[in-house]
Amino acid sequence: MLTKASALPGDHWATLEPADECRRSLHRKAFAVRHPLAEHPLFTVEALTAVAEEAAARKGDIYVDVGDLSLTDKWGTTPKPDMTIPEIIDRIETAGAWLVMKHVEKNPAYKRVLDDFEAFIRDLAGPEGSSLLSNAEMLVFMTSPRRKTPYHFDAEVNVLVQIHGSKDLWVCDPLDRSITTEEEIERYYAVDITAGTYKPHAERAAQKFTLHPGDAVHIPTHGAHWVQNHDEVSISLSLNLELPSWMHADVYRANHLLRRLGLTPRPPGRSVVADRSKAAAVGGLRRAKRLVKG
Repeated sequence: MLTKASALPGDHWATLEPADECRRSLHRKAFAVRHPLAEHPLFTVEALTAVAEEAAARKGDIYVDVGDLSLTDKWGTTPKPDMTIPEIIDRIETAGAWLVMKHVEKNPAYKRVLDDFEAFIRDLAGPEGSSLLSNAEMLVFMTSPRRKTPYHFDAEVNVLVQIHGSKDLWVCDPLDRSITTEEEIERYYAVDITAGTYKPHAERAAQKFTLHPGDAVHIPTHGAHWVQNHDEVSISLSLNLELPSWMHADVYRANHLLRRLGLTPRPPGRSVVADRSKAAAVGGLRRAKRLVKG
């Protein structure tokens, strides 16, 4: 568990565990990080109001919902507010809202923050690991007091960064197939990013972190997780880098097709030859579709 007492001196990113251990855990296991962005002026409510309006002007770069959610709720099933983005932010303490601003790095000031994070992650990953990473992205979350973020998993190499307020985060082992099944991951990549389904034993199995400003947690690829905000407005970042599609995404897409044919496909990582063949086949289909559309 992270606490305010875990703070490290300095104005840089740092892991709490030895770097070699965290390198082995990158996109495989959760681990704690310290960051220099707590109460940063770029991430005040006032500064983020302008950022949110910028994101809203770009198609698909803002998401907002309101209401009392449970862990089992899915994206897109909760009510959409009938307020403007500035109105939601102005009422964030009472709105029961969760606001997501995507690709915030399109603003040069925020791109510099993302660049510092990316340099930290690439140094942590080492030359071999860094060569697998691309497309760094910053998302900003603004969350009303006591709001939950429902159970889900993601594909990216992700670090959740707490700027203002505090929250509890639960992270599951991405290899625990009693929590995240192969079929769910296949569906995530092929047809439905909300494919993950909460299981009652997940909370007992999960690793729990309590985040305060200055705390961050690396959430592993496919690691199911959920969040409970505390009694203040929370501002946090999701800083992501992508892994190559041949490593997971295209193999799982191929397995989804094979499972629909009644087969039981081999999960990624069991055979390099099989994985590369599946990824090549899916890549070929993708290129063929582009040619047809073109």
